[in-house]
Amino acid sequence: MSRLLQQAGQAAWDVYVFGRFYSEGAGIHDTNMNQGSTGKQFAYREGTTTTTNDTWQDGAVFFASSDDRWAAYFAAFEHQLVPTDLLGNPTPERKPVG
Repeated sequence: MSRLLQQAGQAAWDVYVFGRFYSEGAGIHDTNMNQGSTGKQFAYREGTTTTTNDTWQDGAVFFASSDDRWAAYFAAFEHQLVPTDLLGNPTPERKPVG
């Protein structure tokens, strides 16, 4: 990631960051996989406002060095498990990412 950011700055590549804006201040967070976490504090249930395990908002960073040449950085944390169900919660056959 560091190498890609350095190249992007030197070569004026377009960089696209997908995540969430902080509610206060500047910056973007959740630029990583945002599903597959374990524990009741992370579990997403239909009709709740918990958003930790949502499948619809995984983040990533994309680098466009030309119209037809791209690189991307996808990250997940060791505690995240795959596969997940449609709500982003780990399924019974889950395994660590990686």
